[in-house]
Amino acid sequence: MKKRMQKGDRALIKKMNQQLVLQLIQSRGPIARRDIARISGLSAASVTGITGELIEIGLVREAGEIENEDRAGRRAIKLQLNPESGYVVGILLAMHTFTCVLTDLDANILYSDMHSLPLNKSSENPYDPESISQAIIYAIENLLNQSKIKTDQLMGIGIGINGIVDYEAGVSLFAPHYNWHNVPLAAPIAAHFGIPVHLENDSRSLTIAEQLFGVGRDVDHFVAAAVGYGIGSGIVTNGQIYRGGSGGAGEFGHIVLQKDGPLCSCGKRGCLESLASVPAIFRQIEAAIASGEATVLADTKPLTLEAVVTAVNENDAVASRVVAEAGRWLGQGMAALVNVLNPDLFIINGEAVSLGKHFLEPMETAIREYAFDGL
Repeated sequence: MKKRMQKGDRALIKKMNQQLVLQLIQSRGPIARRDIARISGLSAASVTGITGELIEIGLVREAGEIENEDRAGRRAIKLQLNPESGYVVGILLAMHTFTCVLTDLDANILYSDMHSLPLNKSSENPYDPESISQAIIYAIENLLNQSKIKTDQLMGIGIGINGIVDYEAGVSLFAPHYNWHNVPLAAPIAAHFGIPVHLENDSRSLTIAEQLFGVGRDVDHFVAAAVGYGIGSGIVTNGQIYRGGSGGAGEFGHIVLQKDGPLCSCGKRGCLESLASVPAIFRQIEAAIASGEATVLADTKPLTLEAVVTAVNENDAVASRVVAEAGRWLGQGMAALVNVLNPDLFIINGEAVSLGKHFLEPMETAIREYAFDGL
């Protein structure tokens, strides 16, 4: 006996079809309705109905480009996303700061602010979740005031954070940089603004951005690595973001490469992050200074990434050696991802990229050395 489709089932299918059509218009627009139907597999009637609704609510608009549809001379009007139909706030939580940006629906940054994370130094864990969520709320309100955008014009808020995330629940399951476990960060912010808040791993957020708006736009298999004060990656396979069974996929910064190596933020030793991140570079330079090696960085306290960049560009021996070693470690870790995932594209982002060829060339050499031939 066939089960009759319930209203809830129909509503879910309709929503999924709307999302599919909207995604195609966003990624491939301007695009004609017939091409949407061909790519999506939906009927022409369904596409016409869905696009009509999207136009009516202002999310989609006619692009004004007309082409001949067939020999009878009928014409197809192409459709594109209306970037001014709504706005999105993005939050990126870093080690000591967080960035708050306002964009339109085409990811054009309209306003951007950086804020210090509130630290409770008298507490056992200075990264208090409630204080940080309140700081995020204040930053968003300040951004809206500056931009004259009303809350009801926001379509959502996205937050990127280090570690393992329950994307559906909006919970930080484990954030090693903050020593957080099971922190429901999204809920209080969503309750305050009354709009959807999506919590995601920071590297995976970067990957989604590359897939929607960047160089990964038409690539079915790629990895986007973020290398800075931490190391992580996002994985796209068969055109879909891969999160893993518990939301922890892509944590290649915690592949152990050196037994009994430096202590990592996760509590283990010898992780890639403890060998190739910006703090790892600082630590190695500080050790060289303590041992009496001559370097232009000897009097730079505290060390900054900008100072290290200047030092390697001036061919400082200590800085150049340490940065090259970090690049080689990174390349070894990336080779492991190449061997396992066989991506068509590897994207590198993050603060460490500013180290330039001194960091990236040793990385590329190590990838070639350790990756399986032919991949």
